[in-house]
Amino acid sequence: MSVFDRPRRSGEHRSSAASRERILDAAFKVIRDDGYSGATMAKVASKAELPVGSVYWHFENKDMLLAVLIETSYARWHSQFATLHLPREGESFAEHIERVFAADPERQLDAADFWRLGVILSVEKSVREQVARERFLKIRQLQRAEFVSWWSTVLPSELLKYDPELPERLSGFALALQDGNAIAGASGEATKAFRPMLAASLVHLVEAASTCLRERAGNARKPASARAAAGQT
Repeated sequence: MSVFDRPRRSGEHRSSAASRERILDAAFKVIRDDGYSGATMAKVASKAELPVGSVYWHFENKDMLLAVLIETSYARWHSQFATLHLPREGESFAEHIERVFAADPERQLDAADFWRLGVILSVEKSVREQVARERFLKIRQLQRAEFVSWWSTVLPSELLKYDPELPERLSGFALALQDGNAIAGASGEATKAFRPMLAASLVHLVEAASTCLRERAGNARKPASARAAAGQT
């Protein structure tokens, strides 16, 4: 069950929900300023201007706080991201990628902060926050599957028949680069032109696969004697 679906506690009302949002906003700011390891329940309470007991009333520990933070941040980001970037009828892969990643080179990925936290949790298996780690890994799987679904729609059918695993590889490649840029951002070294560079890389990979398909089709049309001669040169 998602942490979103927890039953309402006795006595919880709208003011409690508002406090919960304040705590989540404060936690996001504390993690952004002090990093994952520097984020404590006491710091979150101070940033939210609430008693530390209020933080523990809503979230029994740091693990649950981070799990909810990751889920709520993803839900907010994804509701906008998916709506704006669903493949359009007749749209080519290059057009889709340009619209998703490179249409506004100055705009940074809105998911960067919560994604960075999730990546940090995912690479460190010994962290105490295992619920938060598992939540992020599930979200990452969902995002990868969504990219696969999108790109299976916009890639040419003949290319998918030739290389049916291409959408899966492209999705894994895109998320691997996103993970790396998120980690780089933790040290202040995130690539400013990351999105258009990612777009160019994805388009290049598809063009390379298309070239292989054309070469294979061309070789198939050659007489057997010509193919044998070409193989001897």
